[in-house]
Amino acid sequence: MSRMATKRDYYETLGVARDASEDDVKKAYRKLAFKFHPDRNPGDKKAEASFKEATEAYEILTNKDLRARYDQFGHAGVDPSMAAGGFGGGAGGGGFGPDMEDILNNMFGGMFGGGAAASARRGPEAGQNLQVEFELTLEEVRKGVGRTLNVKRREICDVCNGSRGEKGSKPETCDLCRGRGQVVQSQGFFSISRTCPRCSGAGRVVKNPCKSCRGAGLVQKQVEIKVNVPAGVEDGTQLRVAGEGEPSPDGGPRGHLYCRIGVKEHRIFTRRGRDLLCECRVPFAVAALGGTVELPTLDGVARLAIPAGTQPSQVLMMRGQGLPDVHGRAYGDILVRVQVEVPRKLNDKEEKLLREFAALRRETPDEPGAKGIFSKIKQWLD
Repeated sequence: MSRMATKRDYYETLGVARDASEDDVKKAYRKLAFKFHPDRNPGDKKAEASFKEATEAYEILTNKDLRARYDQFGHAGVDPSMAAGGFGGGAGGGGFGPDMEDILNNMFGGMFGGGAAASARRGPEAGQNLQVEFELTLEEVRKGVGRTLNVKRREICDVCNGSRGEKGSKPETCDLCRGRGQVVQSQGFFSISRTCPRCSGAGRVVKNPCKSCRGAGLVQKQVEIKVNVPAGVEDGTQLRVAGEGEPSPDGGPRGHLYCRIGVKEHRIFTRRGRDLLCECRVPFAVAALGGTVELPTLDGVARLAIPAGTQPSQVLMMRGQGLPDVHGRAYGDILVRVQVEVPRKLNDKEEKLLREFAALRRETPDEPGAKGIFSKIKQWLD
C-alpha cells in the first residue's frame, strides 16, 4: 500500500483532465515519450523513470476497462497484485506488448527501433543517400543548366557481386539476432529494439569475407552523374536525383542523391525573388531631358528609356528581364534605381550655360534681386 500511496495520479502524470478523450491522452503521451525516451537521454535515470511513469499511465488510460477501474478505485483498482488475473502486458506486466511498440514507431517514425517484426515488414534496407553541393551563377539560374558531377560513392563489389564473401562461401544467419537484424533489450516493464551490433542489421554474417570489399559488399568508385537544374532555383534549394545514391547490398532500392544548390553573388544585380535590383548612373542632362541608356542584363545588353524629369533614386523597370518562376510560369523584372550624375568640374562655357539655365528658373542665389532656391525652401517651410 505504501508504494501505491507514493504514485502520482495518472491524469496528473500525463497533464490531462479526467474527462480527456483517448486522442488527448495519446497526444499528451507522445510529447512526454519523445522528451523522456531513454534513446534521447542515455544514462539519465530520472528521464527513464519519467518515461516509465508516463507509459504506465498511458497503458491504463487508453484501456477502457482499466481506466474505468482506475477512475472508481484509484491505483488499487489496477494493481496486478490486487486484481484477479493481472493485466497481461499492461502496467507492471512485464514489457511492451507488440501494440505498444507499434504505437512508439507510428509516433516517431521508427526512430526508437521497432522490433524484429517491424524490421521484417520493412524488407531489404535501401542504399545510403548522398549529398553534394555546388554553385550556380545568376545567368545559369535564368536559363537552367545541366551539370556533370564527379561523385565518390560505393558500388556493388565486382569480385563478390555484393555477396560479401569469398567465392564458394555463403552468408549465414546471424546467431545473435537470428536473422532479424534487431536485438531487443528489456528494461523493466518496457523493451527497446536496436540494430544488431554483430550483423549491423543485415541479419546475416559472412565468416569468410571478400578480400576486395572486406565483407562490405560495396567498394568505393568515382562516377559521373548528370544533373539537370531547372531555371529559377533559389539559393539553398535541395534537388533530389532519384536512384543516384548508393546501392543496397541486400537487394533493396538504391538511395538518392541530394544536390544542395548555392547561387553566387553577382557583380551588378541583387536578387529579390524573381526580380533583380541594380543601380544606373545617368547624366544630369539625360535625366532632365530624357533619353535612353544601355544596361547589361543576364542575356546581354538592353536599352532602358529614361523619361524626361527623372529624379534621383527613382526606380525604373525592365519587364521580363529578371528570373523565371521555378515552375516556368512567369519571369520577374529588372528594377533600376537611377543615380543622377552631377558634373564635378565645369569649363567656362558649361558654367555660363548652367548659370543662364539657373537664372531662367530663378534658382541662382548669388544674383541680386533673383528669387533663389533658398528663398523657395523658406517659402515651403513657411
